[in-house]
Amino acid sequence: MFDMTLNYCLAFPAVSMEEKWDDDLRFFVGEKLFCMVSKTPPHQVSIKCRLEDFHRLISHPGIVPAPYLARYHWIQIKQLETLPVIELQSLLQHAYDLVVSTLPPEEQTQILKQRV
Repeated sequence: MFDMTLNYCLAFPAVSMEEKWDDDLRFFVGEKLFCMVSKTPPHQVSIKCRLEDFHRLISHPGIVPAPYLARYHWIQIKQLETLPVIELQSLLQHAYDLVVSTLPPEEQTQILKQRV
């Protein structure tokens, strides 16, 4: 599940991955962060989400407000196996799309060209 998550995030257009000094792999589109995955089991995943989804998601067992980022509507999935693959992929796609929508128009246009 860990490798699938990494590969899924890296498959989005214009995504870069950065490994920080801590235990996280961070995924960016443009200069903006949309996902973090811990390298050690149980591989916690932090994902940006819309405000209207935030409260619904944290009501699920195993999903909590992300430390330090909850005020920006980030959730933390305590382990990858908390959600079915299709749901996790959907959340990753939504996080990516949400961040792309906040980029300057010229960056969005470049990303759209890469999708085709």
